[in-house]
Amino acid sequence: MEKNGLLEIIAQHRTGYDLDEVMRKDKDYQKALEQQQVAFDMLDELGLTKEQKSVIDQAITANNDFGAVYGAVAYRFGMEDGIRVRMETEEIMRFKQ
Repeated sequence: MEKNGLLEIIAQHRTGYDLDEVMRKDKDYQKALEQQQVAFDMLDELGLTKEQKSVIDQAITANNDFGAVYGAVAYRFGMEDGIRVRMETEEIMRFKQ
């Protein structure tokens, strides 16, 4: 996948401010955010050592990074599929004429 192409520019724009605005209004996302905070509060109450907190933080960070990268690749992949379907549909419509 070309990293400097039009699709990448669109993906960067749509997964930045535009996505933030959608998430701010999305009830499922807000509920998940609340559940995340509850889980973090529970971790804080465990009284873990600094080393244990560091290991958990590294695991959470790695998991978040994985999810973000996966989501970005899936988004671009879906965009490519959508563009391909649109092009094929237009070709079929021209063929029918």
